[in-house]
Amino acid sequence: MRKIAKAIALLIFALLLASCNRNAENLEMESLTSALDALKIDTRLYDWIVILPGLGCHGCIQDGEYFMQQNVENPKIFYVLTNLSSLKIFQQKTGITIKDHPNIYVDRDNQFVVPTNNSIYPCVIQLKEGQIAEHTFQSPQTVIFQQLKRHLKDNKN
Repeated sequence: MRKIAKAIALLIFALLLASCNRNAENLEMESLTSALDALKIDTRLYDWIVILPGLGCHGCIQDGEYFMQQNVENPKIFYVLTNLSSLKIFQQKTGITIKDHPNIYVDRDNQFVVPTNNSIYPCVIQLKEGQIAEHTFQSPQTVIFQQLKRHLKDNKN
């Protein structure tokens, strides 16, 4: 009888955990969709949106900044810089002059800071026909920028 009770408790815990993860994903998706709508850009022009937070996971943000340095000229990628402490320091660190790139937006109101624990990580959004198809965060456990770099290389036109 105890084994059955433990199994039921474990199943309930697993279902609650899965439900929390789905709720966080839904919250992120709603937040990102709302922020994109407020931005008022033609998202059909882009295949990817890269959101780089200024504060958070240092190594992950560095990966994003390096990716941006290598791909800032790609017209299919739109960059959002959010939660920055200093735009001047960002530009000095990356060597990117923001005003020279129409595909960079500085989110001064922090609309793109997602309301979950993932807000400390860069986010890559894939767009399909101007709508968010999926979003993924670069974290110590993921390599989304390497995957995106490989995808861009494989799909060069």
